[in-house]
Amino acid sequence: MHTLLSKSNSFRNPTFTSLRSSNSFHTRLWNSTPSTSISSNTNISHGSPQDLSNSTSSSGCSGIRHFSHNSSFSVFQNGFKRIFSSGHCLNSVILRNFDGERSGTLKNQIFGTQSRSVCTEPDRESIEYDVVIVGAGPAGLSAAIRLKQLCREKDVDLSVCVVEKGAEVGAHIISGNVFEPRALDELLPQWKQEESPISVPVSSDKFWFLTKNRALSFPCPFDNKGNYVISLSQLVRWMGAKAEELGVEIYPGFAASEILYDANDFVVGIGTNDMGIAKDGSKKENFQRGVELKGRITLLSEGCRGSLSEKIIKKYKLREKEQSQHQTYALGIKEVWEIDEGKHKPGFVLHTMGWPLDRKTYGGSFMYHMNDRQVSIGLVVALNYHNPFLNPYEEFQKLKHHPAIKPMLEGGTVLQYGARTLNEGGFQFSLEEQLLDVQLAS
Repeated sequence: MHTLLSKSNSFRNPTFTSLRSSNSFHTRLWNSTPSTSISSNTNISHGSPQDLSNSTSSSGCSGIRHFSHNSSFSVFQNGFKRIFSSGHCLNSVILRNFDGERSGTLKNQIFGTQSRSVCTEPDRESIEYDVVIVGAGPAGLSAAIRLKQLCREKDVDLSVCVVEKGAEVGAHIISGNVFEPRALDELLPQWKQEESPISVPVSSDKFWFLTKNRALSFPCPFDNKGNYVISLSQLVRWMGAKAEELGVEIYPGFAASEILYDANDFVVGIGTNDMGIAKDGSKKENFQRGVELKGRITLLSEGCRGSLSEKIIKKYKLREKEQSQHQTYALGIKEVWEIDEGKHKPGFVLHTMGWPLDRKTYGGSFMYHMNDRQVSIGLVVALNYHNPFLNPYEEFQKLKHHPAIKPMLEGGTVLQYGARTLNEGGFQFSLEEQLLDVQLAS
């Protein structure tokens, strides 16, 4: 007798097909709800096994019991593949004989990519997907949505998982952005007819060169006609909901901490952080082992200098390629203000260069008027500045006291603030080609 236990309470395809018609077997599917039990009997020539209608499993679990006389493993594997499509997590796969004695445990290598969860370590759960995406930002969610759209177009069922270290989708996205909607038009063409958070078109666009006491207006080098001023965190929350509607599984609050490799050094997924670790490294009472999320394809969309991306770059020596360029970075500091209604101009976009930065420091500032009297203001400073005493935070404070900026903020309240590193250019332009070379070489 083969016993499979699953966390899922449903099966996408309960049909069990044998590769050898001479085999006789009995299959029953069950879960915690008796009314959903499905049974299938086929040519029981050696006597029917005991009825499983009264079988019980742990709360919230569903499973399969398959009885077979002289059946090959390929028969069982075929049935396993057809029943456990995307969305089903196996905790254990145990091989038993008819008298109930355990005869062995089936390892992950036997099933390959056909199972959704097989424990490779005694204390660590392993869940398998077709695609594992790290990072629920605009890039990661766009990839997940497009994959599921292609699945519907091609009538293919692929399981897609997105892991996000933030407590919720959008938690690590700082609000305030001028958004060009062409990519969204292709990804979700009906977004204008839906309740999307994209509702403030750019109304005016200014570009200033700042001195210590003056703001000189220059012709704007940007073309923001047709663009929108948005809250990026609200956009990714909306995209997250769209992804889940398509069947994407999103797990916020789980930080990916390691890359998983197989014996041939192929990437097979990621591992999440262990939880319940004390400061001294000991395990607390609430210790919980991290989870292995394995995928046929692993997509890293961590943003600038992602920890796993850096490990991949180092392992495959991508920075040592001859055509690679040196990566350059900047630090962006941003605040969201609520200002007086008389000063608020929805859709107003302002970019500046010059003061408070010196002539040897690359950078500039921005101010975007969003809806609900909110304004996003920030300063970007390239991290190759020459002055070792330069403090980007202090430069940002100076900016807010400039005679042309201060009147817009007076009487307002800071709602949010944050900072993050930004990619400014260099290495990423050759990254795609380098990864392709690695894959072909593998």
